[in-house]
Amino acid sequence: MEEKYNVIIAGAGPAGLMAAIRSAQQGLKTLLVEKKADVCEALRTTGNAFRIKNPVHGEYLTLDKKNGKAVVHFHNSNFDLEYTGPLIDMYDSYSFSNGGHCLRTVRKDRPMSCVYSMSAFLGDLVDTAERAGAEFMTGTIALGAEITADHARLKVKRGKVVSWIDGDYIIAADGLNSRLAEALGRNEDRPVVLRGPCFETVFEGVAFPYSPGFSFVLGKEMLGGNGFLFVYPHAEGENSYCVMVNNRFPADQGAKIINHFTQKSRFSPWFRNAAPVHHTATIVTVRPPMVTPYRGRVLFVGDAAAYGETLVPGAIRCGYYAAEAVHKELSGENGFEDYRRFWSTNFEYVTNPQKQKDYTKILRLFHSLEDEEVDMLFKLSEEKGPIEETGDIVASNEFTKAHALIDFFLGFNQVQGTLRKKLETVRG
Repeated sequence: MEEKYNVIIAGAGPAGLMAAIRSAQQGLKTLLVEKKADVCEALRTTGNAFRIKNPVHGEYLTLDKKNGKAVVHFHNSNFDLEYTGPLIDMYDSYSFSNGGHCLRTVRKDRPMSCVYSMSAFLGDLVDTAERAGAEFMTGTIALGAEITADHARLKVKRGKVVSWIDGDYIIAADGLNSRLAEALGRNEDRPVVLRGPCFETVFEGVAFPYSPGFSFVLGKEMLGGNGFLFVYPHAEGENSYCVMVNNRFPADQGAKIINHFTQKSRFSPWFRNAAPVHHTATIVTVRPPMVTPYRGRVLFVGDAAAYGETLVPGAIRCGYYAAEAVHKELSGENGFEDYRRFWSTNFEYVTNPQKQKDYTKILRLFHSLEDEEVDMLFKLSEEKGPIEETGDIVASNEFTKAHALIDFFLGFNQVQGTLRKKLETVRG
């Protein structure tokens, strides 16, 4: 007789690993299936920062650092995670225009966020899951699922062999292009909002002339084409920074934008003595979030249910509460509905699509402005001096941050005519 598990988890990202940890801690027979041979291999570096204290999606974090380790406190969820890798405190963030003008936001009382190593963080989560008793099946692709009233089967492929794994419940944590969401028809009412390539290159030896911080870069001249680009510290390596770009097809434009920025733009001196050490690329498909994050005996968590907008701490919370839900279901309670309530309460855009529109306003804003208009706004901001996060812009609410920035721009008397109308239109 084949072995049966209480819960089978597809995907060993932060959401899946947290689900495995919590499931095993509660005594559930837990199997985690992962397509990578090495669970700790970080294929993408995007979003590797702990936001400190600023509430995001119903949660706020603090870090206790001691003896080369850190304990990450999830205060509202009431659990902790240990992190043993490197950390970089970030007190500043920057936005650069085509003309090289800088809109700078600072925080003096504490870091805005702390950059961490994703591979180190995944390693810590794996260690915790294994100590709790979770089993791992690596190098295995989750293809689909079969659900009945009293059990769930996960269809997997390992090498050339296709087989089924029996369980009571499945947690789908298989990421932004979830095979399980597609196989179970969960994308039928979720039209594609945006689909395009995402490129990342990590450079060592970067001469970044500011204190460590997250940078947003835009402008056709700066990038050698349409799109926008992010530069942010990478926790591994000497003076290491990641350059990331999202753009539309054709796919090769992303690599061309990175090359132009690092070799030909006004900021190319930052990279004069830098060397690329890591490249990644993926196709990003953005859909509206699932309103009901389950079907039958399958729960969907993290990017599988709402690409990107849960962020890493949110994905971890999804995994935690999904494991709680399975445990309740096995105890005869309606745990899946509890998870749905957590989902819709903490991720506001799930039940209020306007929130998702507000979240994307900052991108719509810069796409609606000409390079010269952005230059003007950033020059005015530069002349005024850095914006203190506790002052002109309070970033405690991700959904109102775009509103706050637009209001800041509208506060300049020089902003009149067509530019003012554009800002007011985007703000709504």
